[in-house]
Amino acid sequence: MHKKNRLLIFGFGYTSKFMCDKLAIKNWQVFCTTRFTEKIGEIKSFNAIPIGFDDEEKIKSLFDEDLYILSTAPPENGKDPVLENYGPLFKKNSERIKWVGYLSTTSVYGDKKGEWVNEDTALEPNLERSISRVSAEKSWIKFGLNHLVKTTIFRLAGIYGPGRSLIDRFIGNEKIYIIDKPTHLFNRIHVEDIIGVVEKAMSSQSGTTIYNLSDDLPATQLEVAQFAASLLKKNIPETVSLSSEKVSEMARSFYKEEKKVSNKKLKNELGYHLAFPSFKEGLLAIYKNSRGS
Repeated sequence: MHKKNRLLIFGFGYTSKFMCDKLAIKNWQVFCTTRFTEKIGEIKSFNAIPIGFDDEEKIKSLFDEDLYILSTAPPENGKDPVLENYGPLFKKNSERIKWVGYLSTTSVYGDKKGEWVNEDTALEPNLERSISRVSAEKSWIKFGLNHLVKTTIFRLAGIYGPGRSLIDRFIGNEKIYIIDKPTHLFNRIHVEDIIGVVEKAMSSQSGTTIYNLSDDLPATQLEVAQFAASLLKKNIPETVSLSSEKVSEMARSFYKEEKKVSNKKLKNELGYHLAFPSFKEGLLAIYKNSRGS
């Protein structure tokens, strides 16, 4: 009987939920860690097996067979929590690890004044959380190279998808503000494309490598809001200044940097074709799904 492929995901956030669901349908056995007991039932509802992040014995037992590993956990206190806690276990069982993936962010590039970046662009992060991401990336790459484990770093642009989009916010009658920076461009990536890329990378023959996960069309927040509003026949949201008290510190931090993120390597080397090349295809699909069409 053919054995199922087995994936251990560290962290149960938005992207992990879609990953659990998608791979379970494809007959993978998926394990997902959490630090919160209230998440256990939800993990099961996505057809995955929950494991406490601190349950070392249970995680150790997974290495009785071959295993794929995906870390979605952000750095903690400047360090990668997965490697800090389980690095020695991974090293001891490196021959069992078929592949390792790490979800990072395009913020590692820092501010490039709106210029294009690719995977070879110098990393010049300014934000503390981005500096920690660079450190985490280096730790995973070092692990992969030292222990001959195929390792892939995914630098993600702004994530959106069902339940996490302007379409959903309009439908939920949330108060939406557009920051008055009409020329500031951002790339985005639909969650289903993240899943598609990770899945393709797990079966790729390439060694340790890095991919930008971004769409084809960097766009302003206003352009995206106008498109979402037009689909739903809603008014365009109110515009506020960056210094407005209505803008969170987290949202404000995204405007400290600007870059356009190239996905050529993703297409040319991995051979991945985006299901949602821009926010337009992505929001349209979410809109149609919301209408049951």
